[in-house]
Amino acid sequence: MSPGAGGEPDGGRRAVLKLGIGALGLGLAAVPAVPAIGYLLFPSGAKHGEAAFLPAGKRSALAGSTPVRVDLYADKVDAWNKTPDVKLGSCWVLERDGALHAFSTVCPHLGCAVDFDAEAQKFKCPCHRSAFALDGTVEAGPSPRPLDSLEIKEQDGLVAIRLVRYRQGVADKEPV
Repeated sequence: MSPGAGGEPDGGRRAVLKLGIGALGLGLAAVPAVPAIGYLLFPSGAKHGEAAFLPAGKRSALAGSTPVRVDLYADKVDAWNKTPDVKLGSCWVLERDGALHAFSTVCPHLGCAVDFDAEAQKFKCPCHRSAFALDGTVEAGPSPRPLDSLEIKEQDGLVAIRLVRYRQGVADKEPV
């Protein structure tokens, strides 16, 4: 080491090397830490029950007093894979008083598939004999609440529906 002006070893170069090695160490420590922190914080940023609007079809095809069963599709992204047009669920769509209404095809009692009985003009669950009116209200059976209504958005003659899943077997609509 060469002595500085005061006869002591040069501390400036040593301080720069210490800072450089410290910065390199912090950078190497951050490589595994950043993804780990993101993994731990991700669930806290997710909002339960929120979903995007999914295209359901043209308004003219869904209009009418007879309910139409609509399958809702979207692209599924899982890690590095993207699968196009995966069926996420179904809903019943009907027109009442000039407005479209959508109901989930899942029975609020235990999650069986609800069908439409054209002869009786009712939605019926085959599992435990729950029956629902065209407005979704419970008419018979053990269902704790009416059919789950879904949000509809119309734009330029096209209809989109927000598919949300709700907890089964409880009186309140609680998103899952």
